[in-house]
Amino acid sequence: MDDSILSTAERCLIRELEARGIRYLVVGMSAALMQGARGATEDIDLWFESLSDPRVGEAVRAAGGIWVPGSFGATAPRIGGDELGDRFDVVTHMDGMESFAEEYAGVRFEVVDDVRLPLLPLRRILHSKKVAGRPKDLLAAHAIEDALIVIEAETTQEPV
Repeated sequence: MDDSILSTAERCLIRELEARGIRYLVVGMSAALMQGARGATEDIDLWFESLSDPRVGEAVRAAGGIWVPGSFGATAPRIGGDELGDRFDVVTHMDGMESFAEEYAGVRFEVVDDVRLPLLPLRRILHSKKVAGRPKDLLAAHAIEDALIVIEAETTQEPV
């Protein structure tokens, strides 16, 4: 049984983004889960520094996917196709967040399935969930708060 979080095509996309030097963050509940929060989500939310960067589409195509850039701000860009499926969601707005550059300055990198992922830190995800205020976000906020309590307890524990 394969215990991978990411499919082969998804790992390929992450590597293609990295190879092209594209700045992005994994945000939302998927990023929280990768940092120890408990819960579930079906998608992986990606926040790109620039949606107009042609390298994003190049990376998606190189990974076997299709990049649909969106239409004049009316719809969010999409990543899909047979190889990549529909698990990646492109985020165009983060409630309660500063600019991409300011949030990227606090990035937390984690290696998942042999790829390096830039994650929005748990505290910032928690802040965004609380500001968004939707019932599902407030429910997720409790799971993130629990994870932060456990993580902080582990880091302040005296060695035995």
